[in-house]
Amino acid sequence: MTRRSRVLAVLVLLGGVGAAVGVVGYLAKREPAFYADAPAADDWDSRERAARLLTRVQDLKNDIRSMKAEWGDTFTADDLNCFFAENFGSSSGLRAALPAGLHSPRVAIDGDRVKLGFRYGEGFWSTVVWVEVRAWLVADEPNLVAVEVCDLRTGSLPVGAQSLLDAVAEAAREKNFDVTWYRNGSNPVGLFRFYADQPQPTSQILTLEVADGKVVVAGRSYPGTTAMAATPPLGQ
Repeated sequence: MTRRSRVLAVLVLLGGVGAAVGVVGYLAKREPAFYADAPAADDWDSRERAARLLTRVQDLKNDIRSMKAEWGDTFTADDLNCFFAENFGSSSGLRAALPAGLHSPRVAIDGDRVKLGFRYGEGFWSTVVWVEVRAWLVADEPNLVAVEVCDLRTGSLPVGAQSLLDAVAEAAREKNFDVTWYRNGSNPVGLFRFYADQPQPTSQILTLEVADGKVVVAGRSYPGTTAMAATPPLGQ
């Protein structure tokens, strides 16, 4: 091979590597549509909806703690996005509650699936890390919620889920949830046991529905007995 041929071969190789790096960079930085289309908090209505959501969540927690007979609420993706935009931006006070580097979460509810994305980093080098999950109550197992991880990506690039699973399990156990992971085909599924620190829970989740752009959660409390003793449908 002549010197000219070797130089040409090196240039072709470098060009190929550069093109590959460029494609990977483009895919990593490409925002999913649900994240790019989420509304920004730039008006009074968004701030008001964010404040109302915080109050509703606190009221729900108080209802459960005070053993209210029936409790529950409905949360829409729009309400959640208003709250996220107001409180979890790159310079917002609640950003510190997220893992280092993550901010500006956005959510979309498509059928029975929830897509949740976070921006990682700042400026030109930032990207969107997002996950798509399904969640449902496990039949005949009080306070057991299954969460299936259907997709996990950085931009358009799929990434391994193990680090996410470990982080979620650790955070959940700090909140006294028992967590067990198993595989459903190629997808990991987490089993989250609520009230795991209570040998005989007196509250039970009876409804967990994800559909039509909203999440519905509801349940009952049974003062003086256990939630497993009676679980009739709400409204009866």
